[in-house]
Amino acid sequence: MANYTLVIDGHDQEPFFLAVDSESLRVGRTPAHVEGTLRGMKVVRIHCEVEVEEDRDSVPIDQPGVIAPQVLRVGTPAHLAHSHLVLSAPRSVVATPPVEPAVPPPPVPAATGPKRFRVIDGGDQGQTFRLPDSGTATIGKHGGPANIGLHDLYVMRVHCSIQVDHHTITVTHLDGQNGTLIDGQRINRPRGLEPGSILRVGNSHLRLEFGPFADDTPTASEPEPVAGGSGVLRAPGKAPPPPAKSADPPVRTEAQVMGPYQLGPVLGRGHTGVVYKATHAKTGQVVALKVLSADFPASTAELEHLAQALKAIHHLRHPNLVTPLGAGRSGTHCWIAREFVDGESAASVIARIAEGDKPSWTRAARVAIHLARALDCLHQNQMVHGNITPHNVLLGTADHTTKLADLRLVQAVEGSQMYRAVQEKKLLAELPYLAPEQAEPGAFVDQLADLYAVGAVVYALITGRPPVTGDSPADILAEIHAGRVVRPGSYYKKVPAAFDGVVMKLLAHHQEDRYPTPAALLADLAPLTSSYDLKL
Repeated sequence: MANYTLVIDGHDQEPFFLAVDSESLRVGRTPAHVEGTLRGMKVVRIHCEVEVEEDRDSVPIDQPGVIAPQVLRVGTPAHLAHSHLVLSAPRSVVATPPVEPAVPPPPVPAATGPKRFRVIDGGDQGQTFRLPDSGTATIGKHGGPANIGLHDLYVMRVHCSIQVDHHTITVTHLDGQNGTLIDGQRINRPRGLEPGSILRVGNSHLRLEFGPFADDTPTASEPEPVAGGSGVLRAPGKAPPPPAKSADPPVRTEAQVMGPYQLGPVLGRGHTGVVYKATHAKTGQVVALKVLSADFPASTAELEHLAQALKAIHHLRHPNLVTPLGAGRSGTHCWIAREFVDGESAASVIARIAEGDKPSWTRAARVAIHLARALDCLHQNQMVHGNITPHNVLLGTADHTTKLADLRLVQAVEGSQMYRAVQEKKLLAELPYLAPEQAEPGAFVDQLADLYAVGAVVYALITGRPPVTGDSPADILAEIHAGRVVRPGSYYKKVPAAFDGVVMKLLAHHQEDRYPTPAALLADLAPLTSSYDLKL
């Protein structure tokens, strides 16, 4: 039988009375002034949450018959009869009884040496953060008020606190619906850390390490850390000011970094940002780093929308999908790290064919098969790409593997101020590759639009031009609505009739005339693979 939660909410600071008797619950100002009674309930747990002014870091506790009252301090639990109390910034939570047994945090072996967190997974992988010998540190978003800042879109401004003394290290979750985890277990009360424990906040995994550390010797470029007022070790001097806000993406300099990545050469420029070849400063991993325009985000809501969209694809792994590696924010710019593909885009190949290079229908068929496999993976995960164009179809040089990039990027920034500013320009540039239904305002768009886009990219790889063209956007729209597409075999006679038919079915004007699923497309492409011995 499911348990339901009853929430009693209000802002009245006057006396409040609540009594539970058998299967009834009474609410009022005093026992003599009951305002209502709820009957027929079995109360399992009572949870009370009280907001305390943020400038208070402690609250005295008066107990009958106690001469020296104890004090409830931020991050330090207190036991009061059968209750377990915790005061956490920026709000306090008093739970009675606690969700978990009120057991003191497990002790950490006494150590007077240095302690630190090492990021073993996430956008700051390889980074280390020293902890004070005693005192309180906080973990949160980079650039915020937290002592330890992470380049992680899923981390709150102040996510959790770390209470350190010579014998214990205690973690308290402060904010974030996804919680704070220790060794894979979500915590809902202060919990102790042991050496080697893995603390997870957002998508970042931090391992607790005890020194001395062989790699902890300061260098000339890394001044000796000094303890700040919070007790967290910081390098002296002021942090460099963030770059000036600009409507254009950043201009690369040799020293420029984004989070843990050192920027290299520009790989491409799009409507929403610039893609760089970048290297992780600690691990040496080479990635493609998309740096969004400084116009994004214009609000916290836009940033949260981006985080949620990227979180939905973080688990996806497929040979024909570009692997997402992380995301973060540095200064005024958000960035998205993904797998680096050593090759070129389909747009580059199409441009060379348009200029006279000989096309290859077998290459086009291989691209069709690989994209169909990628879409089949998305279909199984109930996802639609929605923006398949030659620029985000990447062809590997060494193994000739096709990979689909920018998954859910449009959905992540759609509706943002930045996207609205470039939407018309972006639409005009991609118009020849849009399915007919995407050119209709308010039309239903699903995976069949993705299948049409695959057909459009493959068509261009054979002919050097998209399936519909025109001298103006109005001309292109007229061609899209007319549904007149010349068969690719008319431009390149070596295209087998069977493959010609597959491409035309992908480009069918009416949705019901296209392949219903990526699996159906793969079934029609399978005979071509065996008949022509295609190298996949």
